[in-house]
Amino acid sequence: MKGRIEILPNVFLTAVQTDKFKTGCMSLNLLRPLCHEEAAANALLPDVLLRGCRSFPDIRSISERLDELYGASVGGLIRKRGEVQTSGFFADFVEDELVGEPVFAPVMEFVSELLLHPVLENGCFSQNYFEGEKYNLANVIASSVNDKRAYAMSRLRQIMCADEAYGIARVGEMEDLEKLDAASLYAHGQNILSTSRVEMFYMGRQDPQQAAEVLRSVLTELPRSRFVEIGTSVKTDVSQIKTVTEQMDVTQGKLSMGFRTGCTLRDKDYPAMLMMNTIFGGGISSKLFVHVREEMSLCYYAGSALDAHKGVMLVNSGIEFDQFETARDEILRQLDACRAGDISEYEFDSAKGYLLSDLKAGMDSPGRLDEFYLSRSLAGLDESMEDLAARIRAVTKEQVVEAAGKVQLDTVFFLEGVQA
Repeated sequence: MKGRIEILPNVFLTAVQTDKFKTGCMSLNLLRPLCHEEAAANALLPDVLLRGCRSFPDIRSISERLDELYGASVGGLIRKRGEVQTSGFFADFVEDELVGEPVFAPVMEFVSELLLHPVLENGCFSQNYFEGEKYNLANVIASSVNDKRAYAMSRLRQIMCADEAYGIARVGEMEDLEKLDAASLYAHGQNILSTSRVEMFYMGRQDPQQAAEVLRSVLTELPRSRFVEIGTSVKTDVSQIKTVTEQMDVTQGKLSMGFRTGCTLRDKDYPAMLMMNTIFGGGISSKLFVHVREEMSLCYYAGSALDAHKGVMLVNSGIEFDQFETARDEILRQLDACRAGDISEYEFDSAKGYLLSDLKAGMDSPGRLDEFYLSRSLAGLDESMEDLAARIRAVTKEQVVEAAGKVQLDTVFFLEGVQA
């Protein structure tokens, strides 16, 4: 059983009642517009809050409390969905009935205290806690260049969406992080507590209304005022294709390509676009994997993925330096094949089977369900995985071809080795 309940002004709970698991889970997400002014602060905030609160002021006392709660775990969450950034917590905990005493309510009280009553010094965050977590986040940002595959995709998004919020990194940029101090981060935290829409997800054995009552009671001190608007701009037209090449000390070239689809979760043809992406580059039966990687040996890896909040499709591949033009052209040729309806029955059925199997597995994964319902709440949709599966089953080959016809190349990024 699933329900969505407004427990406080602009604070929503999506609750899935199930007895499949011995543990329950909860996430709390403050929804913010992705922007340079906030991104790094939003990413830093949960980690500083997790260092201590009024009743449990340090890591040791926090660990002891979690041990008392049968080994519950609480961690920070930073997510990017289109041009919306979410900042918050997740928690996992044993079910009440399995231990014969309340665990859900005490865990929620603990999460609430972390959120609302942090350790303060001189009216702002502890300087020691702030500096430690700022250092850790700076290392995360600085080390992002070490994963060249992820770095190439990040650069693709930056170049493709240079004048759009989507180009901003999930955890912000170093120059924005460096501007923060303990006082400014605390002030920002107080502001977003009062001005953010909050989306919560719970999955466990509690009745949705009972879970809502517990959360309503522990969050009564959450300040509420005028709420900041969130949303994602979607571009459908490409005026000029951008091609950018950069050099770095790498042994394998990284070819990344960005496409505009104009299709989001809210569109009726989203399932067809999902099918098209899967046929094109979304699995081991896809055209990119079978033809470009396996048969032609042009890529060490090749795949595509949709961001259905932003309406883009991104391709990433690893190639030899001298195969740039050949690999790029072949990737585009496979997309042209989808547009022309050159899709075999095997490719079509395999893609549909892959998506349906993936959704079935997702129904048994608390983390996947959390991601799914957060995405649907951002899109204003009341849709379950079962609903999406039914829509996918109804997709025809003609609809896939029509979806492929809407995909436009926007940006090509190539990371090559340093020339001698």
